[in-house]
Amino acid sequence: MTQISPGAIKHIAIIGAGPSGLATAKYLLAEDAFSKITIYEQRDFVGGIWNYTPLPPKPQETVNGHVTRPSEQKAIDVITANLAKLNTPMYEGLESNLPHMLMQFSDTPFPEGTQLFPTRETVWRYLQDYASDINSMIRFGHQVVDVRPSRDANLHAWEVTAKAGAEGVDEVERFDAVIAANGHCDWPMLPEIEGLDAWSKEIPESLYHSVSYKNANVFENKRVLLVGGGPSGADIGRQVAKVCVQPLLMAQIEKSPYQTDEPDTRDYPTLVELIPEERAARFEDGSIERDIDAIILCTGYAYSFPFLAPTLPTIKDEGIGALPLYQYVFHMQHPTLAFVETPEMIVPFPLAECQAAVIARVWSGRLTLPSLHDMEDWRESVVRERGDGRGFHSLTPPLDLEYMKAMYDWSLKAKATATCENPVRGKLPKYWDAKSCWLRMMAPEMKKAFGARGEERSNVLSYEELGFEFDKSEMNTDGIPIPD
Repeated sequence: MTQISPGAIKHIAIIGAGPSGLATAKYLLAEDAFSKITIYEQRDFVGGIWNYTPLPPKPQETVNGHVTRPSEQKAIDVITANLAKLNTPMYEGLESNLPHMLMQFSDTPFPEGTQLFPTRETVWRYLQDYASDINSMIRFGHQVVDVRPSRDANLHAWEVTAKAGAEGVDEVERFDAVIAANGHCDWPMLPEIEGLDAWSKEIPESLYHSVSYKNANVFENKRVLLVGGGPSGADIGRQVAKVCVQPLLMAQIEKSPYQTDEPDTRDYPTLVELIPEERAARFEDGSIERDIDAIILCTGYAYSFPFLAPTLPTIKDEGIGALPLYQYVFHMQHPTLAFVETPEMIVPFPLAECQAAVIARVWSGRLTLPSLHDMEDWRESVVRERGDGRGFHSLTPPLDLEYMKAMYDWSLKAKATATCENPVRGKLPKYWDAKSCWLRMMAPEMKKAFGARGEERSNVLSYEELGFEFDKSEMNTDGIPIPD
């Protein structure tokens, strides 16, 4: 067992004031065991990915894995002249993929009258309100550029270096523990497609990644190929299909559960080759489309922790490999280094709360970690089940529900201490009952029905208005809807 003695950790640094960083701070505070919690945020506002930067669409000029890998990225190279204008993947017209009653933090509902799938503006305001009682803990305009174990071998501590403000003045501070809550929607992941390198070199102005998408205007009257089948791909596709030369061409391994059957799109299987001299694309079934004016890659993101010292190897395989984290949270060799919200295909806010509850209890000494051997066994069991690539971190439902239930149960095992006589003291995350699980599993179908309402969807405040009704008799014993 790996035990952290009560009182051993007093000063904690959190990197990022997005949703996961904010939630983590609140759970650490509620544990009432730490004397100082500092949140570093490179922007001038909280919200992380939900901050909208109205920059024009930017062609993707380099191909990840061929020019610059996340492991080679240096935080110092990120824009520092105006930290408030760091780009995010937010775009005009974006709405959440989750109903607000599912998406919300456990103790903070969305305002009354919020549409069923909140707009990005609503979520951003929600996060400003959520952070109002911890703003004093946040160092805005501070970009963390280096995190490393203390140079003093006698101290089990971390040195954190941050660039402060537009002047970029170095600030170095020592902490007992560090939490990386910087998200993973910054570094675009580009697929291995024959001809993609050549296309990006010969006609880079035609190649885009969803990270820089802001609106569909630039694609008006163009023949467009969209690659990728995630929620963002389906949503961006709906916007682009209204203005591009129809049909919008969509290539994906499998159809997104969020994609509606639009008459102005044409579906293709996996894209296998790009032929820049013909502006053509060849698909897995042998079919070819020519005269393509623009390609939008909605192919996700790589993990990137550019502030971690080289002595802390975390990223492998160009940012897509399995991270050396126990339960997707604790660095196995350095348990005072934790990561929040690395899994994908999840319910982000509640999952961050589950992880934060466990972090707070482990670092206060009320929960113990398994031995290094047992933690490595856990990781290997996941690798055997889902591989050591992107699948390792993909908690497609109901896996995310099973994970959050397990983390909730783990947090309940916290023991009493000299300063904490009540074992359940602290903050508890959401309990996933049968109705919550049903809502999670039905979210894609609800989103499609919501989108089908067109401009009237802003008036839809509940899933009942879309014809959905919870029936516990249709659930299995784990609270998961029984397939038809």
